[in-house]
Amino acid sequence: MHTHRTSRVLVLACLSIAAACADGGKETRPQSEVKLTASHHMFGFRSLAGFGTFPVPATAVTTDRGQLNLFDDSSYTIARTSGTSAADRYALETDGALSIFVTGSGSEPSVLFRGGYSLAGVNPTTADYQFTDRVSTTNSPSIGLFYGTRVVTGQVELEGGWHLLSLHTIFGQTILSPENVGRGVHGGVSVGAGAAGTLRTVSGTGTQGTSTQGTSAVTFGGSIQNLLDGSSTGDGSCNLTVAYNGDSRVMFAAASDNVVYGLDADETDGEAGILFLVRKFDAPATPVDSVRVPGSFLVGGHTLFVNPSNPGSDAFTGVVTLTAQGGFRLDGVGNSGADFAYSGSYVLAADGHLTVTISGTNETWFAAIDRSYQTLLFVDDFIELRSNNTPELNIGLGVRRKT
Repeated sequence: MHTHRTSRVLVLACLSIAAACADGGKETRPQSEVKLTASHHMFGFRSLAGFGTFPVPATAVTTDRGQLNLFDDSSYTIARTSGTSAADRYALETDGALSIFVTGSGSEPSVLFRGGYSLAGVNPTTADYQFTDRVSTTNSPSIGLFYGTRVVTGQVELEGGWHLLSLHTIFGQTILSPENVGRGVHGGVSVGAGAAGTLRTVSGTGTQGTSTQGTSAVTFGGSIQNLLDGSSTGDGSCNLTVAYNGDSRVMFAAASDNVVYGLDADETDGEAGILFLVRKFDAPATPVDSVRVPGSFLVGGHTLFVNPSNPGSDAFTGVVTLTAQGGFRLDGVGNSGADFAYSGSYVLAADGHLTVTISGTNETWFAAIDRSYQTLLFVDDFIELRSNNTPELNIGLGVRRKT
C-alpha cells in the first residue's frame, strides 16, 4: 500500500492539451467517441494542497456548483449563477472515461480533468459522473473533485432508507486533533413519507472516525425537499439539511432515484464538505444481487491529510476493482503524478453496503453500490496510524466501466 502524499506541498505534473498542429497552428483535440446532448447537476469541492498552519482557515477551501451541459459536437458549457462559460471540449470514451478540457489564457496553461461517466446502465436518461482537478496553477491553486448526476425532469420520490457517506474539512478549531482538520462519517438514514415536493424528515445513526483509531456515535437529523415548480415538476434539485449530533449543515443537493449528491458550501459555519446518499436495497424482500456487484469502476476522489501539524489535501483519479471472490483494489494517481494503490477485501451486505478491509494499514472503509449497480460510493473515515505521521481520510465516486 502506498500513501498518496509525498510532501507537505505537492508538486503537480501539469497535463497540457495537445500542442498546435503544423497546418496553420490549429489545436488538435480528440473528438468524443460517445457524443451526448444532456444537462447535469454539478458540484465541486476543491482545497489547497497544503493548508499552512493550524487551525485550518476557511480560505483553504473553494466550493463550486452549476449545470454541466454536454453537446453532441463534443463541446460543453457550465452554467453558474454568475453566467455561462464559453464552450470548450470534452471527450467521452466508449468505456465511460471522461476528459474535460479547459483552455488556458495568458500565463495559465491549458489542462484536462480526467474522470468517468456512467454509460453501462440500461436507463439512458440517468447517469452519474465525476472528474478531478489535479492541476494547481497560479490563478487556480486548489485541487479537488467535481461530481453530479444527470438532470431529471419530473419528481424524485425520496422516502425510504439511505446510506450516508460524508467528508468535511473543519475550520477554526483550537485543539490539536486530526478530528479538527477533517471528519469522515458513514451511517444510515431514513427519509420520511410525504406529498410530492414537501419537506421530508431525515433521521438515523452512524459513526465518525476518531484519532484513537476508533469510532464515535453520530445521530443524524434534518430534512430534505425535492424542489418542484407550480406544475409539480422539478429537475432533481433538493434542499437538504443534515444535523450531525445537533450540528445542522445546510447543503445544496441533487437527487436521482438511487443517489443524492450534496455539497456543504458554507465555509462560515465551521466546516464544508461532500455528502452522498445511496438508496438502500430493500432487504430482505429484494436484497442486493452479489453477482452484479463485481467489476471495474472509474473513480475520482478527494483526500484530507488530517495531521494538524501538517494539514492538506489531494485529489485522485483511478480505478476500483471488485472481484467476485471479495477482493478490493484501488489504483490511482494524485496531485503529484505518483501512482498509489490500496488493496484488501470486501464483505457485501444485503442492503447494498460494503465493508472494505484495507491490507497493511488495518483500515476499514465503508462503501455502497446503488440499485442500478452502476455507481459505487465510498468513504475512508478511519484515522489510521502511519509511520510517516500522515493519516488521511478519503471520499470517492466510481461509475462502472462499460465493457
